[in-house]
Amino acid sequence: MNQWSAKLNDNNTVFQTELTALHEAVIYASHLPNHNTSKVHVDNRASVVASSNSKSTNETVRKIFKILLSNPRIKVSWVKAHAGNIGNERADQLAKDATQHGQPYSHTKLPKPHIKGLLRKSMLEEWQASWKNGDTSRKIYNIMPSVSLRPTIWIREDVIFFSQHGPFPAYLKRFHLSDSDYCSCGEIGTALHYATECIYKVSWHMRKPVPNFEQEWLKRVANNHVSRQVGLSNSLAETEIFSGLPRLQLPSALN
Repeated sequence: MNQWSAKLNDNNTVFQTELTALHEAVIYASHLPNHNTSKVHVDNRASVVASSNSKSTNETVRKIFKILLSNPRIKVSWVKAHAGNIGNERADQLAKDATQHGQPYSHTKLPKPHIKGLLRKSMLEEWQASWKNGDTSRKIYNIMPSVSLRPTIWIREDVIFFSQHGPFPAYLKRFHLSDSDYCSCGEIGTALHYATECIYKVSWHMRKPVPNFEQEWLKRVANNHVSRQVGLSNSLAETEIFSGLPRLQLPSALN
């Protein structure tokens, strides 16, 4: 009695394992004398169905289908597992033994989800390193030091406040778009100033952070949707802060 077993990569799927075993079985059957009808019993229904699919994009399925098409005497059928079928029980035992002592089988490609996972991990690591070691957007980095594929739901006012890129005197003066960085109240006109202490914007003030804990305060506000919605949206969107500030289209290089 001919027997075959092998051990696939730990990242291969059960379906790939079943297809690989079926592929080896039909290869063996195809080499038997032509006058013999060969019956291949499989306890994995998905493999049986796949083997008859002429439009499958699975490489192993296509190989199986081609062999079956060229050898109509080979019949593949499904049998119930653990139902006393001697051949099927022996195949199960060989499969169990192969997990411990089987010869490595490298002809089956890794599944696409696994490869995508590896690429995703590599991409995130490269992105994280670039974000960590970059020299721009450091204000945002201090608030969100970790990259993520999950979008951060920030509205326009959030972006303006946390990046501090907006029609604020301190920002405009920095890029020589204004002669003064002072607010009309006499203090330096930063985003934090308008949101927490400008005497002309008292109605929308948020509690001003202690200087040594300003970065932690910004993180807490950024992570608190209610604080952002009630505080920043009111402070920046209701024109309480924007009223009286220069409104101009900034050069794209400054955004």
